[in-house]
Amino acid sequence: MEIGRALFLAGAFATHAFVGYALVRAFTRADPRIGVVLGLLPDVDFLFPAGMGWPFVHRGITHTLVFALAVAAGLYVLRRDRSIALAAGLAIGSHLAIDSLSPKGVVLCYPIEATWSPGLAVHGPTATALLWTAMIGLLVWRTEGRSPVR
Repeated sequence: MEIGRALFLAGAFATHAFVGYALVRAFTRADPRIGVVLGLLPDVDFLFPAGMGWPFVHRGITHTLVFALAVAAGLYVLRRDRSIALAAGLAIGSHLAIDSLSPKGVVLCYPIEATWSPGLAVHGPTATALLWTAMIGLLVWRTEGRSPVR
């Protein structure tokens, strides 16, 4: 893998992890490390074998509302904790929201294969800096004596 691609992916992964962490920390009682894992979870599709085809491709099935709802519901069934289900929705939802703004977009309403995107460079330096700044601001704001959503 070329160095530029590796740096791009490292920045994108770090951003998805940090946004998931910040949202879970700010708005739930769940362990914010869940936000790191679940913020990255949709990109598990990088591990799919290349020959599998649609929807088992990058930004396929794991980048859909069906996937996000299935994970959140599954965690609720396993743990019976609304905060963990909310954490899943926030972390995975943030990943989907960020990627849906990129030029490639995502197929949110799978199995309907319609993709819409404003074509923003959400993983570029400017957007990444804005996302990190917003999440740091959120963490500062939500940790100044405010209690998380129950």
